[in-house]
Amino acid sequence: FLSVPLLTFCERIGRKKLTPRFETTGSKWSPWGIVTMLSTSFVVEYMVAAFQLLSFDWAVANWKSHLFFGHVLCFVFYAVCSQLKT
Repeated sequence: FLSVPLLTFCERIGRKKLTPRFETTGSKWSPWGIVTMLSTSFVVEYMVAAFQLLSFDWAVANWKSHLFFGHVLCFVFYAVCSQLKT
């Protein structure tokens, strides 16, 4: 289950390259803060489901039923953000 490190890589690159572009107030409850909290919550729930199912086969079946959208989004996010200038 190497999905969690993928999520960590995306979080780090997003914090490095996107936060300076969108964060203006430094507040947790700014629009950017709310977007990051919600997106983190949804993606973490998607990734944690594998650990809750306690079986790799069940985890893959769960992800397959969601069309692996969390994995695809993480790869696309990482590819796009890695091309942005700091």
